Amino acid sequence: MNRKLMLGALVAALALASPAAHAEENPFTFKNLPEQPGQQRMVVAHTVNMEWSSHTAVLKRFTELVAIYTNNEIRGEIFPGGQLGGEREMAKQTRQGQIHVSLPATNNLATMAPSLNVFILPYIATSTEEVNYLQDQLTPFLVPRVIKEAGVRIVGWENSGWRAFFYKSDTSIQKPEDLAKFKMRVPPNPLMIASYKAWGANPVPLGWTELYNALQQGVVEGGDNPVTDVIGMKFYEVINRMTRFHYTILTHPIIVSEKWFQGLSKSHQEAVLRAGREATDYIRWWQPQDEKRWWEEARKQNVIVDDIADETEWVSKARAIWPDYYDTIGPDGKDVADKALAILADYKKMKN
Repeated sequence: MNRKLMLGALVAALALASPAAHAEENPFTFKNLPEQPGQQRMVVAHTVNMEWSSHTAVLKRFTELVAIYTNNEIRGEIFPGGQLGGEREMAKQTRQGQIHVSLPATNNLATMAPSLNVFILPYIATSTEEVNYLQDQLTPFLVPRVIKEAGVRIVGWENSGWRAFFYKSDTSIQKPEDLAKFKMRVPPNPLMIASYKAWGANPVPLGWTELYNALQQGVVEGGDNPVTDVIGMKFYEVINRMTRFHYTILTHPIIVSEKWFQGLSKSHQEAVLRAGREATDYIRWWQPQDEKRWWEEARKQNVIVDDIADETEWVSKARAIWPDYYDTIGPDGKDVADKALAILADYKKMKN
């Protein structure tokens, strides 16, 4: 057979090759590398049951990087979908060392680590870039405080996106007074509850796992969450609108048990910290790409998506509650809030 015929036969063979041959799972990941003597098990847990969400993406990345940087001496096992409990329960288990890594919402971890309420101050930041910068600059200051308060160490961050109103209505929420006619679910966090009250609403504190049934039964008529959560959990079956605004972004610190961390060798500690930094960088790239498809999916499911045209009144009413809630951050709450504001002011100077 001449060269042209041989080349043609090769191209044809490749064209006829089964696509499945190219869809095989990576043969070498943290999940399938062989166990080895002395290998440590790392229990990783979170509450989301979607195969791909920013929660699963960041923890898969983190777990894989820990395996890489410890040369497979630490082998992670991920338990998704709340298998090991709700976020607050898992945070407590992380403190005790029963879970080694978990991903609670900042507002949930703040029940154990009040210092984190500084990130929950409504409208403290109004862009994703500001949130990322504030996390990077303020976290080193907060790490020892959170260790003392909650017995866990923050090694990275996941941002799920801006919380948007979701609800069922013929008209759009545009002004604070529009909330008065709705029973809106709010996470059981004092700052978030106070924000709704400042807008004239009657918030209903409720855990995330109870929300779908509550919407279905009319216990609540809406709430606020990132689009990934709302559409990924099929809330479009019980709501018809989403309205975007920028009062707070849903963030999740990657936390590790300080008890477990202190039992690691120095090199393994460095590997965990490096994995946390790099997983943070990764999810900050990944999440915005993923969010686009969820807004598209929302529209496909006939959810009406709009934006609050002018947030001025929302901002002024929400920020007015700050002085009454500095103590939720700690006895030096105002100083911590001022430190955060100074960081954001520096960021704005750099951008101008």
